[in-house]
Amino acid sequence: MAIPAVSYSRDTPRGYPGMIATTEPHFITSMVVASGSADIPFGRGVIYGTVEDTVALPAAIGKFAGVAAVDRTIPAEQGEVYKVYDQISVMKNGSIWVTALVAVAQGDPVYMTPTGTFTNVSNSSANQLIENAEWATVTSTTNQIAKLRLGVTK
Repeated sequence: MAIPAVSYSRDTPRGYPGMIATTEPHFITSMVVASGSADIPFGRGVIYGTVEDTVALPAAIGKFAGVAAVDRTIPAEQGEVYKVYDQISVMKNGSIWVTALVAVAQGDPVYMTPTGTFTNVSNSSANQLIENAEWATVTSTTNQIAKLRLGVTK
């Protein structure tokens, strides 16, 4: 029996949205996806809901609660999203992979858009600054995976 040829790339992917990026200390809390929220993809920013211990995918500016971390116990048929009433893992402190909407540089400020995506562009009428957060990697173009660090003390 012939052994099939196997090929591996020399370049491994950096990560994927919602993946914990490093072993540095981090804090992830469990909350519930609020009634009326849209599905929350892994790696998206979430805002506090109106009911205690709930979060939602933003549809407008709101109070930043953290970033949706990956949960591999979610059934495959659900996709890589949290649905209404799911228990959600929310990173509040630490490093997590997200998609950067534009090219970012290490140390740049982090802004969340009204849809829970991330950029380094202020656009004060729409994007909100995430206090104590910074980009921890460099990207060269739009929609690349990048490390976002939450809870930075400067």
